[in-house]
Amino acid sequence: MSRDTWWGKTLRFIGILLMGITALFTIAGGLGTTCVALNPTGFGESMAELAPFQWLYAIFVIITTAIGVMAARAVFLLAKNKPNSYRYAVTALVLGVAVGVIHMLVSRALRGKSMPVDAVVYTTVLTLIVF
Repeated sequence: MSRDTWWGKTLRFIGILLMGITALFTIAGGLGTTCVALNPTGFGESMAELAPFQWLYAIFVIITTAIGVMAARAVFLLAKNKPNSYRYAVTALVLGVAVGVIHMLVSRALRGKSMPVDAVVYTTVLTLIVF
């Protein structure tokens, strides 16, 4: 086996692994936002400030979860080496970064902090850099 083949397979494995981690984080982040979208006053003063924007957080839940599912599908497409799987994965990652950054900015503007969305966005950016 040549070095190029070994190096290429290693990078491919790392990319698929990171894509899987990103997919899991994104799905968990999307579903985790459900608590705030349904009952922002039930999670302390910091989250209560989001009550007037429940509708927006419900949209974040739907879109982020959908992007997470898209990322999970990309993992399977990449693993099976399907045509256009790379483009599909990059599309999911770019969408994840875009929606995640908007979510971060909105949360920081409304309540002064945005964790755990930050971790999802940073993981997505790292994966996008690897790709």
